[in-house]
Amino acid sequence: MKRMIVILAVILLTIPALYGASAESVSGIRELFETPTATPAPNDFRFRDGIRWGMNQRQVKALESEAMTERSMQNWSIMLTNEKVAVSRFTADLVFMFREDRLLMISYEFQRQAARDDFLYLSGALSSLYGEKREADPLTIKALMDAINPNHYRIELITEAVGWEMPDGTAVFLYYYSGDAFAIMYVSPEIGNRIYQTNGL
Repeated sequence: MKRMIVILAVILLTIPALYGASAESVSGIRELFETPTATPAPNDFRFRDGIRWGMNQRQVKALESEAMTERSMQNWSIMLTNEKVAVSRFTADLVFMFREDRLLMISYEFQRQAARDDFLYLSGALSSLYGEKREADPLTIKALMDAINPNHYRIELITEAVGWEMPDGTAVFLYYYSGDAFAIMYVSPEIGNRIYQTNGL
């Protein structure tokens, strides 16, 4: 009889401890599922193969299947595909541009396209994705590229420049940069107004 009483007392003392541990465990699981996780905003810009602004060179190379050549220009690092890539129904050179190992600009460069209709077709394709186009300032386009390679564009050759702006602030430009070549340039919102040197102004 005494033994039965001792066993019963031990059980009664153990139950609250077990309940407390169980409650704490359930509470921890609940908190785990209630803690919000960092997910990209639905309007954030996504490039081909899931490439996003701010990725480093290693991350971009892991997603882009084409072999690329790397080079440095001023404070920027450039990755250029060795072969032309498919864009819409055309092919183009693909260039990724990084500053401090963060992807900030991308361009497709179409050279010696056979017909002006190609430029107009891509303008329509971009409008179907990003809405109504607007006239773009050639000086802005040149200033963006001058930060990387001041000798790449001549202002008098940048013509028919148009642009679009995405909800996250990404800017897209389509323009001729010579008589027989044009480009699509994507610009991260992180660049913002930092395209000009303003020291001392």
